[in-house]
Amino acid sequence: MIGQEDPRTRLEEVAIRVFAQHGYDAVSTGDIAREAGLTQPMVHYHFGSKEALWKAAMTRLMHSLGTRFPTNTTELKDLGPIDRLKVMTRRFILVSGFEPTLSKIILHESLSRSERLEWLIDQYVRRGFGEFDDVFNAGIAAGLIKDLPLYAITNSIISASSCAFAFAAVVDRVYGVDVTAAERIEEIADTLIEIVFHGVVSQIKTA
Repeated sequence: MIGQEDPRTRLEEVAIRVFAQHGYDAVSTGDIAREAGLTQPMVHYHFGSKEALWKAAMTRLMHSLGTRFPTNTTELKDLGPIDRLKVMTRRFILVSGFEPTLSKIILHESLSRSERLEWLIDQYVRRGFGEFDDVFNAGIAAGLIKDLPLYAITNSIISASSCAFAFAAVVDRVYGVDVTAAERIEEIADTLIEIVFHGVVSQIKTA
């Protein structure tokens, strides 16, 4: 509960939510302090600046995701590239579905190509892309995966996995479906994996 947290933790957790909702530039340290039930000087006491608070909040978010959704790729080493890719894709979809905050923050930062985005990529994001790249390279070398541009295939999987939930309000408005519900997250995972590995065209049955 918020009331039981120390001020630094409270500010970081509120900052994650507020930055995801509004973006960095639209939020002040005073806004975050008020949302946390604290005063603005507390932000500067604990962090010194808004950017330092943002980085601390992102560090907390990434550590939280790592604890809640551990991804130890060494446990997949005995799987072939295709099965490994399926497991990794499903995991990424589940992370994105149950915690879409990171995707929203990355979308905000990508619009301005900020130095914060560069920091986030170097600290955390690049490693995730690299894990997918390694699997695709192994699959391509084995002749199991088409030799498509690596940046395009990895980005397509990651973007599709995350944007499905970053655009939850759009899907709800258009289809009346809450994609953040647990059963819908699983459904999207199943659907995306089906599309990636089998396509959307049904097999034509001939008499």
